[in-house]
Amino acid sequence: MANIEFKVYSEKSPINLNVRFYHNQIDLSTKSNIFIEKGDFRLKKIGVGKKSKATVSIINEELKEKTETLHKKIMEKFKEDYPKGNTLDKRWLLRIVDDFHNRAVDENDIRYFLTPFISDYIGKAKNKINPKSGKLLDSKTITRYKYTLNKIKEYEEYLGERIRLENVDLDFHNDFLHYLLEVCVPYGEETIRKFINHIRQFVNDAKLQGFKTSLDIDSPKFTYKSGETIDTYLNESEIQTLFNLDLTGNERLENTRDLFIAGLRTGLRISDLKRINTFEISDNKIQIAELEKTDSYIEIPLHPQLKFILEKRNGIFPELSEQRFNENVKDLCNQAGINEVILGSLKNPETNRKEKGYYPKYKLIASHTCRRSFVTNLYGKLPDLSIMAITGHKKHSQFLDYVKITNKEHVNNLEKYWEEEEKEKQKQKQEMVDRRMKIAFGDKRK
Repeated sequence: MANIEFKVYSEKSPINLNVRFYHNQIDLSTKSNIFIEKGDFRLKKIGVGKKSKATVSIINEELKEKTETLHKKIMEKFKEDYPKGNTLDKRWLLRIVDDFHNRAVDENDIRYFLTPFISDYIGKAKNKINPKSGKLLDSKTITRYKYTLNKIKEYEEYLGERIRLENVDLDFHNDFLHYLLEVCVPYGEETIRKFINHIRQFVNDAKLQGFKTSLDIDSPKFTYKSGETIDTYLNESEIQTLFNLDLTGNERLENTRDLFIAGLRTGLRISDLKRINTFEISDNKIQIAELEKTDSYIEIPLHPQLKFILEKRNGIFPELSEQRFNENVKDLCNQAGINEVILGSLKNPETNRKEKGYYPKYKLIASHTCRRSFVTNLYGKLPDLSIMAITGHKKHSQFLDYVKITNKEHVNNLEKYWEEEEKEKQKQKQEMVDRRMKIAFGDKRK
């Protein structure tokens, strides 16, 4: 039977209580790092004669609770390791004591420190399954994890200390946000939101592994709510202008325009738009067996503009990288005269950060304009669920994020609504007058 005893081998206060574990041929001792004073215990004699021995009986209630907790922890670990044949030696006992005190072996101990844990998490990430897709995490996700890790390492250098997992609480949250917003060159709101979300993800994984973490990690305050994003879209009139644009002799922009129209009329993400030549196109529909991001099957009816382009190109679109595409669509929209000055965000090349301001619209156009334009131009004309079935959106809230109607357009819509309402009232009044006239005219004829 396994036994645990606490002993005293010194009379100098404070006394580091010794813990002894023994079972059959195993007999281990180490310092418990529970410090007591002379008045906190009394010696208790066990047995008689030469076989008698003295053990410690703790009388201080707080220290008694500590020794009982350590006793329980050692026994639990013994019951776990002994049946497996794991080695039980002094290092085994010392690790239990260190774990009891949340004492790290060094600052690279993943059980206690944030950045070593994240490094370990990233190292294993290539074999992790994305619960939403059922597939392995893609390289872009892992790259974003590394970016977050590097930012936390920079923050640790700024602090001059390693951050412990258990200290990732609301105080950490506030201090880290202050660092990102005030100390660093300010980051974009979406970037900050991703930093915070990644940290929550990492620490929650540590909690699942049984490592000590703060309860604050589950607080609704441990987040970053970015302001309303400023995203640009093209309305129907602007898309028609692009479609009608004469690009004779400019193959670069003509190729870009045709692919851009395909995106604007299908709502596909750039990752799927680049694969458009591999999709089944028949019966006036594009059939996509598996979207890149969501693995969904969708069908998209062919818009007349897209039909025209497909016939012109014999069903084959040019291949363009996302970077080249984003550069070209700006030139294309500039040539089409889409240069209204509007509010938006552009990256400052000196700071490499996005800055809000007023810019010519063509400078704000990129690949993501396709999907936002598709959703916005159909919103209110078709049921939301019908549009979502085509875009592959699963959540209505995510779908609504793509609706980018401006305040000016909301005002125009309200004006049109009131105009139509007034027309309907006038129509009803006229119909009432006509009925009365008919009745009066009919009475005179009698």
